[in-house]
Amino acid sequence: MQSKVLKAVLAANKPYGHRRVDELSHFSRLAPLVVAGILLGRASLFYELSPFAVALFAAVRMVVPGAEWVTALALSVGVFWRGGPMMMVSFFGMVLAYLALEKILVPSSWERIVRAVLAGISVVVVRIPLLWWQAPTLYDVVTTLLEVALTMAMSIILVNSVSLLGSFTTERRFKSEEILSIAIAGALAIVGLSGISLFGVALQGIALKYLVMLSGLLGGAAWGAATGVAAPFLIYIGNPLALNYVGTYAFTGLVAGALKDWKKPGVIMGFMAATALSAVNFGGRDYLGDKLVEGIVASLLLMATSSQVRSRLYRLLPMALREEEAPVASGYASRLQVLAGKRLGELGDVFMELAETFRQPAQSGDAFDQSAHKLMDRLAQDVCEDCPGHKNCWGKDFYKTYQGLLDMLALTDMHGPLTIDMIPEAVRRRCDRQKELLKSLNSLCEVHRQTLYWQKRAVESRQLVASQLKGVAEVIDSLVADFNLEVEYLCESEEKIKRELAEQGLFSPQVEVTKGKNGRIEARITKHACSKEQNHCATVLIPLVTELLGRQVVRENRRCASLAGKSKCTVCLSTAQVLATDAGIAQLPRSQGISGDSFRIAELVGGKLALMISDGMGDGPLARQESRTAISLMEQMLRAGFDKEVTVQTINAVLALRSQGESFATVDMALLDLYTGNAEVMKIGASSSYHRRGDKVDVIRATTLPAGILSNIEIETSKLQLLPGDILVMLSDGVLEGQGGMVDKEEWLSRILRQATAEKAKDLAEYILNRARNNCGGTVTDDMTVLVLKILDKAISIPLVG
Repeated sequence: MQSKVLKAVLAANKPYGHRRVDELSHFSRLAPLVVAGILLGRASLFYELSPFAVALFAAVRMVVPGAEWVTALALSVGVFWRGGPMMMVSFFGMVLAYLALEKILVPSSWERIVRAVLAGISVVVVRIPLLWWQAPTLYDVVTTLLEVALTMAMSIILVNSVSLLGSFTTERRFKSEEILSIAIAGALAIVGLSGISLFGVALQGIALKYLVMLSGLLGGAAWGAATGVAAPFLIYIGNPLALNYVGTYAFTGLVAGALKDWKKPGVIMGFMAATALSAVNFGGRDYLGDKLVEGIVASLLLMATSSQVRSRLYRLLPMALREEEAPVASGYASRLQVLAGKRLGELGDVFMELAETFRQPAQSGDAFDQSAHKLMDRLAQDVCEDCPGHKNCWGKDFYKTYQGLLDMLALTDMHGPLTIDMIPEAVRRRCDRQKELLKSLNSLCEVHRQTLYWQKRAVESRQLVASQLKGVAEVIDSLVADFNLEVEYLCESEEKIKRELAEQGLFSPQVEVTKGKNGRIEARITKHACSKEQNHCATVLIPLVTELLGRQVVRENRRCASLAGKSKCTVCLSTAQVLATDAGIAQLPRSQGISGDSFRIAELVGGKLALMISDGMGDGPLARQESRTAISLMEQMLRAGFDKEVTVQTINAVLALRSQGESFATVDMALLDLYTGNAEVMKIGASSSYHRRGDKVDVIRATTLPAGILSNIEIETSKLQLLPGDILVMLSDGVLEGQGGMVDKEEWLSRILRQATAEKAKDLAEYILNRARNNCGGTVTDDMTVLVLKILDKAISIPLVG
């Protein structure tokens, strides 16, 4: 029986389920029911027992209400075909007896068993008068009781078979007991082909041989032999030669399945060779000819069976029936995993080596002083080489001349281009070419200064490339660690989820359920995206997976694919205790223009949440561009798996390299682990953040410069533990800087947080922003942005941002 949760789910989707049942009733079930009715109406055991007609009628009436009369008509055709009018009248008598008993005995919660008993009683109701009329013998009583027992058993088996007729077009796999029900129903249908021939070829023999060859093709020798034993036994039961048939088909199925690696030709050749050998030993030349013709026709049918049909049949089977290939597939997957991990590791080593190649040691000392001797040589060559006093200055007074020019270089380094009155006294007394010396010195120093600037930019670019290559290597190492992570695939749970979704019309082509070493279970379900009116994640998936796994699950990825306009979505449900969050943002630009502040809230891999604010220097479009560049690049790198420090250093280098002018931006980032509540707050020139727990407010400060000023920056990180009920507030510097001459601005904001009573994060953010605007007289001197994150007391499954 279904639990209350599943019943509630089914009730919520009742209109859709009814439409689905109607479609399957008309298109997927009606035609097979007619064919099955005719064949099972003709089928009999021991040439006189026919328990299948009433059993099929009861099963159809239970599973597909409304189709039982079409099935009854088909059954009456089969019964009349086999036994004539008297047997058909007897069948309709059993049907009427069943319907009358159904009216009297209302089925209880044990519906299937009650209906099966009613079907057996209906046989008794019709058979007793006939037995009484004919003076029954002990044999007649025993056969009647056997027919009653078989009718009850077959009604239960056929209920399973009929209920699965519409599932062959779905992506679900059948359970072992469902496979058995279908196999018995198929074998009994073949029994109904007894005595029917086409151009002198028995259809029953063709169907049986096709079934054995198909089993060998799907499952190999074991399947072929098992089908060769079970099917003939059911079909020829009561026949004195039944054991001979069983032995013959078991042998042919074994040989055919042994050659399955040669595909269809191999299976056909093996089956035909085994059939010929068995027929010669069993029945002679005439018998051989009949069996070979049947085998040829069955072989043509097998060749006509498309690979898509074969693949679909194979996918329907449970994993337990495919254990032959499981070790092979598992071994192949394991080798592939090891090989992929090895190749990724080698690729990571390449990127790390490239990073070391690009990483240059920092220059020590003053680069200007290190190149002084080159400038001295160039000055001596351009100005002093043809001077009459050259020997005097660079010979007798070499050290005084060298020291004087070195002083001039130092002055140029400190003050820029020199003038006549800035020439040192020692050089002025000795040099006769002061103007030429000054002009050449200023020109060479300016060229050298530009050269040093671009050399510095080139070094910073190499450092950026090295940092990026190192980050890529670390991402690859993380992938290798994921490859080596041992997880257990819960195949049985996957099948249960697929089956339940299929029964509700939510066909999922891919369901993956894994269990890690820490006991955490993850279920990834790929399905068609919901429409705007639907919310299958909350109404169907979460309660259904919770019920089937026996543990509460929550949605890990809360971004809805339907809102993004996608046709498919992948939902990740996790049994880990995920913190529920509510985030709100309030923003006010300076003078109602374009805000230079940018913000982002991003869900990252591994159950982490990133909150980011960036304030571009100044205001307007240029500031907006700088802050948006920092935020977008930061989000993309974090999503790709880059380390937070590599991400921040990269953003700093990009802002420093993208423009020769001032290009600065503050960065305020918080990373929250939704599983543990651990949070890290990183700031680069950003305003203080605030952590409220109850009536206590802690201030999180930083003293670093904004990104883009220095080539290398120190990242200040603060760690804290967030608990349900905690509030984290991040804001741009315009909120506090706009408060004029207030003495303690941080205490002012802390007092506002302690006094705030807003329940929602969005309301709290707007409350803080309004207080800041009112406190500065309504005149906004800088862009203001407030981001509030609240840890909720209960796990929720709603969009993250309010």
